[in-house]
Amino acid sequence: MTNALAAAEAALERGDYGQCIALLEPLAEANPISDSRGAEIRMLMVTAWMGKGDENKALSTCRLLTRCKDPDLRIRARQLLDVLEAPSLARPANWSMQLPTLEMDPRVGKRSKLFNRRKLPPPPPSPPTGPTRAPAGFALLVIAVLVGLTLLLSGCVRITADLSLPGPDRVEMAWTIDSRSGLNLPWQDAFSRELRVMNLPWKIRNAGHGHLEVKAPTQTSEDAAALLSQTVEAAGRTAGLSLPPPTLQLTERNWLVGLKQELLLELDLSALESLNELQIAIRLGEQASLRSLQSSPAVASKNAKGELIWPLRIGVQNRLQWSQWRWSRLGLGGLAILALLVLTASLQRLRLLMGFGYPELPS
Repeated sequence: MTNALAAAEAALERGDYGQCIALLEPLAEANPISDSRGAEIRMLMVTAWMGKGDENKALSTCRLLTRCKDPDLRIRARQLLDVLEAPSLARPANWSMQLPTLEMDPRVGKRSKLFNRRKLPPPPPSPPTGPTRAPAGFALLVIAVLVGLTLLLSGCVRITADLSLPGPDRVEMAWTIDSRSGLNLPWQDAFSRELRVMNLPWKIRNAGHGHLEVKAPTQTSEDAAALLSQTVEAAGRTAGLSLPPPTLQLTERNWLVGLKQELLLELDLSALESLNELQIAIRLGEQASLRSLQSSPAVASKNAKGELIWPLRIGVQNRLQWSQWRWSRLGLGGLAILALLVLTASLQRLRLLMGFGYPELPS
């Protein structure tokens, strides 16, 4: 199904709307519109129908999509519905140029008086035939403008990543992406679609007004490192950039009564040097068990709400070393039982030394 969906998106990008609809129709039959995947498939079909000129099908399907469960798809469906339901304006007469009607001589085989008056010059030679080629310079200019707009719109974003260690070899991650303009940016929509296509275990919530939340379930450090690398790669790909994979390593030492956890996080943001308006920060949890924290080049500090925030520097490599101590309930319980056994043995020995002997059962 993923291959067919990718092929349909590729056909839609190159303007082959017929093939796109042919690939999406079997997927639409297998996935109902109430499902998020089915709604996404029908959104692609609406775009293909609009390109093909079949506005009736696009209009009826778009009205159904305005009542789907996904808030992101509802917003996009309403935007398309406004375009489809927009009235067609009449073209003023002075916008068109009308050519005068030439009066020709009705007699067959004789030239008109206009042609008899003067001799017309010979027609210009026909241009050489061959395949029409688009100018390469114009195409490069269009691509450069689109990439520039994407980078500009992507820079007006504030990204806050939540990172915590809730247990032994357990990592929790969540991203909050806010647009400073209060409107949904194209990069936010493209990033959320990319996460859905890649089937990553993110729970995506688009609250509107440029606010996007993605949250991952609690997982092991190895799975969290792989998920972080794939997500950073997807974020760079949707912005037209190539970002190096980040480093996330969790080292743990068990001391029976407790667990020492050391986290290493490295993020190379050299490719984002041109995005001066982009703000990225990491919010760290579990401050009560925090023993040491080293960050560079920016220093992590508490904000007005008492949250520990580590702001990242754009254009350089950022590094964080986090160490914390976690008490083990099982280890502490075993230590308490051992202490009670030693205390009981000491009291029994003291009883024997005092001449009371061993306790006996009543007869």
